[in-house]
Amino acid sequence: MPQPTAQDLHVNQLLTDLSIGYVNRLYTADQIFPIVRVNKQSDIVPKFDQSHFFRDNAKVRAPGTASEGGGFTVDTTDTYFCNRYSRRYEISDEVRRNADAPWNLDQTAALFVTDKVMMRREVQFATDHFVTGIWSTDKDGTTDFVKWSDYGGSSPDVDIDTYKDDVEALSSVEPNKMVVGKQAHVQLKNHPALIDRIKYTQRAQLTPDLIASLLELDSYLVGRSIYTTTVEGTAEASVTYTRIWGKNGLLIYTPPAPSLLTPAAGYTFVWQVVPNALQYIKRMRDEEKEIDIIESNAYYAQKITAASAGLFLSGAVA
Repeated sequence: MPQPTAQDLHVNQLLTDLSIGYVNRLYTADQIFPIVRVNKQSDIVPKFDQSHFFRDNAKVRAPGTASEGGGFTVDTTDTYFCNRYSRRYEISDEVRRNADAPWNLDQTAALFVTDKVMMRREVQFATDHFVTGIWSTDKDGTTDFVKWSDYGGSSPDVDIDTYKDDVEALSSVEPNKMVVGKQAHVQLKNHPALIDRIKYTQRAQLTPDLIASLLELDSYLVGRSIYTTTVEGTAEASVTYTRIWGKNGLLIYTPPAPSLLTPAAGYTFVWQVVPNALQYIKRMRDEEKEIDIIESNAYYAQKITAASAGLFLSGAVA
């Protein structure tokens, strides 16, 4: 006797408590340079010329004579300019009226455009500052040191100590922060030279905090994010993805907070159009088109302020 099937008795609908989505879970760029909240879109970054502070020119002063004087110079030619970066998402009235659960269109749109501006900062930092020819010193994993993926021949702890010393010899400050791409981190956290230093004291599991402690750094950051340059509209199966931070590393010195008379590898200047906000959301209405617009915005400039306070490690692993 004919019987109805399960498919006859149920009409597929969207699940209301589950969906599949993809975003980078952690961005790194905003943790590298200290954030400086500024009241103007552009201004001057004053720099005391370094050499005047490192000359040994105090002299013996004879009784009844005047002391010899001297001074220093200040460079006021370096400026920042906070460009505006934006991305919008449009929700038409027809789409809004027809949307079923779980589509929270406004929330999803806000998350989407916020992520776009955050990704822009991430890609921009890696493109502009996580490359050779930018910092005063570059070291290459083929010509200057043995790649850290060569466990038998490399000594990453010695390399990093040496390169921290090189930076201090140029800038008077020793790097307190290291940034590495995920692929370099994988090799470091499994490197016998580092594991050997902790194996008798605790579990031989190297977390980023523990690596920072071993390398005498305040901060050890891992760039994990990915992105695609494949043209929009390409079939998903054909889209390719790239790690933003590659197989490289960067040693820099930055102070805990912006301060006077202190060298810093760089700062991220953020124009405070909205007080205390690194970026902000605008919601607008276009009655003629009958759409709501959800827009993310940020005014910022990621700026190197002391190239001598940084050292770039290219091709740190194979």
